[in-house]
Amino acid sequence: MFFILSKIFFYLLMPISFLVYGLVIAVVSQSPRRKKRALMATLIGLFIMGNGVFVNELTRLWEYAPRTLKPEETYDLAVVLTGGIADKKGDRMHFGNSADRILQPLLLYREGKIRKILISGGSGMTSESAQADSAAEGKAAAYLLEIAGVPKEHIILEGTSRNTRENAKNTAKILKGKQQEILLVTSAFHMRRAVGCFEKVNLKVSPFPTDFYASDQPYSWDQLLIPKEYNLYCLYRIIHEILGYSVYTILGYA
Repeated sequence: MFFILSKIFFYLLMPISFLVYGLVIAVVSQSPRRKKRALMATLIGLFIMGNGVFVNELTRLWEYAPRTLKPEETYDLAVVLTGGIADKKGDRMHFGNSADRILQPLLLYREGKIRKILISGGSGMTSESAQADSAAEGKAAAYLLEIAGVPKEHIILEGTSRNTRENAKNTAKILKGKQQEILLVTSAFHMRRAVGCFEKVNLKVSPFPTDFYASDQPYSWDQLLIPKEYNLYCLYRIIHEILGYSVYTILGYA
């Protein structure tokens, strides 16, 4: 029940939802003043939420910073959290926006920084078909590692987790209390919640963020003055994660 309610809760509080609320109020309200205020609030909200400077600065504050491992730094295991690494199109898996989550561990493995790679993640959806596709995502990531030269015995698949808390719990079950140096790999915006969940199950991890949304580029005039739909998408990801982290903290999951 928590899983389903959390999904509904998050969507009700997404940035685009508030723009819809403003438009609905403007349409159904009988008061001309209230209509005008609702429309103005919606337009102002659209400008702020689509503003590249505002969204990028908020994202930079939330995301973990990029990291370079020291020359002597090595790990027994890299735990990779799935979610957008690959997507099923017809009878094939195509690598998606979060493919950096698996590419960076591959590079680290080839550099001798990690000994084994554990791919953790089931579906964030409730249907059986979504679960099957998500399991296929983990297999696609494992296949990429194999054809890139990672031996099968150095790849561990965990394909039942539906959320970050289960990622941590199921990883702990696989390790069975064995002490290992663990490198935790996930998107930079998701790392804060992931670290909290793994520490809650007494797994000490070293974060290695990937798949960054924030940019260090100098701002141009159009980023400041012209709202863009991509910024709404980035803001959605960050607000969703902030809410998720807050809920997890309140419930004691992170």
